[in-house]
Amino acid sequence: MIEPEPEKYIVGAARCESYDPQEVKDALCLAISRAGAPEIKDGSVLIKTNMLSPSAPDRAVTTHPEVLRAISDGMRANGNSVHIADNPGYIFSDKGNLLKATGVGGLAREGVSVGLLSDQGVRSVRNDAFRVLEEARVSNRYLDAPFVINAAKLKTHIETEVSCCIKNIFGTADTATRKKCHGSASETVLAEAITDLFIIRPPDFNVVDAILAMEGDGPSYGKPKKTGWILAGTNALAVDWAASVIMCYKNPLEIPLMAAAASRGIGPRDRSQIELVGAEWDELPRNGFKKSTSLVRLLPTFLRGAAHRFVTLRPELIREQCVRCGICGRVCPVDAITGEAGAYPEINRQSCVKCLCCHEMCPTGAMAVHKNFLAAIAGKLRKSGA
Repeated sequence: MIEPEPEKYIVGAARCESYDPQEVKDALCLAISRAGAPEIKDGSVLIKTNMLSPSAPDRAVTTHPEVLRAISDGMRANGNSVHIADNPGYIFSDKGNLLKATGVGGLAREGVSVGLLSDQGVRSVRNDAFRVLEEARVSNRYLDAPFVINAAKLKTHIETEVSCCIKNIFGTADTATRKKCHGSASETVLAEAITDLFIIRPPDFNVVDAILAMEGDGPSYGKPKKTGWILAGTNALAVDWAASVIMCYKNPLEIPLMAAAASRGIGPRDRSQIELVGAEWDELPRNGFKKSTSLVRLLPTFLRGAAHRFVTLRPELIREQCVRCGICGRVCPVDAITGEAGAYPEINRQSCVKCLCCHEMCPTGAMAVHKNFLAAIAGKLRKSGA
């Protein structure tokens, strides 16, 4: 059900230059108060974090534990019980290793409940507003939570361009649903599928760890980039809009995922509908931020029609980095990669839909992103500002 539009969607912003615990706490409190968050007392709160993979916090792959600690401490101070959870990437089911590597396990030792969203199982959901999915299997813990805080990490993404609040909700679905969403060569299908999942149960509040973001070809193997902000707000699309401006997008609705969300009435369709509190819009952009490689829409208009099917990114194996674990074959949504554990993988180019899940989930970065000639031109045009 689409809620009536408010007069303004409020986004709170606060500067935060490091992960010093007190600095994070102060900045978070500022951003939340500026966003006008509802006060929750003596309730149960789920913090849906980003724990994509067992990666160290300084790699900017996951939501930093200091941000999660500050959110949790604030909620617990009001008598709320708190659970922090996520469904990681398809093959990272070793909860102990995941929690240790991301630093989230340290919060458990402080008395905070942490775990996987899948711990309480999943159930099938259908919705008349779905545009791509027929049904989705979503975490019971997420669906049944009385109050959800979406604690996203600001990252680039090789498929969706930006990974922030809306994309973070993709992790509430089970592996089969997520693989189904990736099983198309069209970026529009993936954007609509993620939006289908989002509308099932929008989070009640959103916080973005944009202190250290990821630039380049994320969400797993981009480069950390200091951006120095914490963002907060009730509306996920409005917060993502501000986050995209940090990444130097002049018109965030050029991003297919955000355009799909806006077309459903999920949030603002114009910047004039957003009230940014705590910063001016021209303060947000991080100069020199390297966006994720994009494709046809970066080419000049007169080239787009003819070039569309020739501008591609595709996975390419770097044998020297491959440990022959077989993970790429297990995560491929269309079974285009063959080769058991112990053997080098082989990619069936006829079946491959270029979703790059193998690149995202490869534990060593051996599945690189190959840009064909026109894709390389697109990247150069982006850097030059053409």
